[in-house]
Amino acid sequence: ELRGVRFGYETGREVLRGIDLVLEPGTVTALVGPSGSGKSTLVQLLPRFFDPTAGSVTIGGVDLRDLGGGHLHETVSFVFQDVRLLRASVADNIALAVPHADREAVERAARLAHIHDRVLELPRGYESVIGEDAGLSGGEAQRISLARALLADTPVLVLDEATAFADPRTEQAVHRALATLRGGRTILVIAHRPETIRDADTVVMLDDGAIVERGAPAELLA
Repeated sequence: ELRGVRFGYETGREVLRGIDLVLEPGTVTALVGPSGSGKSTLVQLLPRFFDPTAGSVTIGGVDLRDLGGGHLHETVSFVFQDVRLLRASVADNIALAVPHADREAVERAARLAHIHDRVLELPRGYESVIGEDAGLSGGEAQRISLARALLADTPVLVLDEATAFADPRTEQAVHRALATLRGGRTILVIAHRPETIRDADTVVMLDDGAIVERGAPAELLA
């Protein structure tokens, strides 16, 4: 739940203004709005890349500022525009949030993210080191990031669809992953494609840092 959330950068310009939003377990919320409306800033509050300058962000009634970093990482996973891969093996990159994961679990997540076959083409498969004997395209790196989020299996997933859709295979992987993940998870997606908006339970429209419309996709389209 985001309650009375406001956020401004050090420049003094307020990016978010009085956001009240409840994201229910088992639902997909699509966040839409023009460029500069505050979508990226809002979703980055959930993994606590930023803290609100006013108001609160809570999960299960607990303010994120009161959660330890380890517990937060077990609760929220994300796939964002700036994909960060370590100079480590593909397996270690996928298992970053779950270092004790076995190879079977790593490969299962890679298959769900439609990156398994590509990994097998690398010189040493899952032991190939990113930046050394594993060169990946932007879309492939995003699918590794998606596999990482799938393996983490957190109750909250935040996804910037615009970057996840770097190529058709990644687009397909994201749609299938979302279908797999629904269950009891809470999913927040920055949506740009009509397909994602149509498949969401709730659409929230931001404009100039404020929520201006919300509702079921059919209601907002009407």
